[in-house]
Amino acid sequence: MSAMDPGRGALAAALRGGRELFSTFVKTNAYQVTEILGSCAFDFLALDAEHAPLGIESLDRCCLAARAAGSAALVRVPNTRPDTIMRVLDMGAAGIIAPHVDDAASARGIVAATRYRGHEGRRGFSNSPRAGGYGRASLRDHIDASDAETLVVAQIESRLAVENIDEIAGTPGIDCLFIGRADLAVSCGRTETDHPEIEQAVRTVADAARRHSVPAGIFLNGASDLDRFRALGLKVFIMGSDQSHLIQACTALLRQCRGA
Repeated sequence: MSAMDPGRGALAAALRGGRELFSTFVKTNAYQVTEILGSCAFDFLALDAEHAPLGIESLDRCCLAARAAGSAALVRVPNTRPDTIMRVLDMGAAGIIAPHVDDAASARGIVAATRYRGHEGRRGFSNSPRAGGYGRASLRDHIDASDAETLVVAQIESRLAVENIDEIAGTPGIDCLFIGRADLAVSCGRTETDHPEIEQAVRTVADAARRHSVPAGIFLNGASDLDRFRALGLKVFIMGSDQSHLIQACTALLRQCRGA
């Protein structure tokens, strides 16, 4: 476990050890929201830079806020360019959620961008950012801890990805398969995330994850479907977002107050 970031090491151990993990998306670029959610005992926070207005500066503040609250943060990156991945990891993110991982070649390239040494690593080195303790970590310690603990979550969200799922799941360095049912539905020409074709795709991914001993996860709006996906062997659940939690809480409060 890294002395620079014990939270990152603990999350890596939990995920790779098969523990059930719960998270939520953070879509608001106010670091106070991240800090508040970080105090709520989620196993990690998922900072959404793909579908929310989280720029590089707000991501940096949110990574700091998560750490201040004692929570690890994974960043759903807007793209999988090596420079994007490098900057997010330098901020101290525990890893990345990579969108649209459609085949083994893209999976290998994403893993390589997160590594200094192994897996054909090509991450640019600097121990001067937060991830390196602002220079306190030695070159060796920083490389060793980062390569051992940085997590790569591959989003499976297209028909092509499902067709290539065994190759993706078997890619060294992929720590988790995360099913995006909405994009998957769009890719398959469907408008319902519970369409039988999408349900079958979810089972296909879950089966591949089991064969390759890789955890699989999914996004859920709430807890009503939790047991259904637990039964498929899924282990990682991102439950709603800061925005949806706010809407639900305020709506419930007003219904109670107005007697509706």
